[in-house]
Amino acid sequence: MIEVECAEMTVDEQLALASAISDGLAGRALALIKDSKIVLDEVSGKAAPEEVVRLVRDFASKRKDSAEWSVEASGGSVVVHSSDPLSRSRGRKDTGEMLPDNLFKCPFCPFVTPYEELYVVHYRSHGFA
Repeated sequence: MIEVECAEMTVDEQLALASAISDGLAGRALALIKDSKIVLDEVSGKAAPEEVVRLVRDFASKRKDSAEWSVEASGGSVVVHSSDPLSRSRGRKDTGEMLPDNLFKCPFCPFVTPYEELYVVHYRSHGFA
């Protein structure tokens, strides 16, 4: 299985890269995001690691800051290094996950809500005031 490690990318960048990989493979495989990796689900054929590396490099080369991106390949794994790895941490909640500014996530469980009052009530239900 081919994996693309993209932990230094924002969620939007990961989605865009997964879409570019899926489009480039033209139905032979789908690129799916799992945690901070993109994994390929082979549908109707094999995807060569060299082809995935080429697609990732093409994606990076089309960016404004393409000179600051790097792509490394080793075996069945591809690692993408971002120009600004700290950009991923902007907007994080205390759980370390990236969420839009209008969402609140409980640090103790998977609860997510756009309502601050509901978040406060839920947070207190864990026994913390």
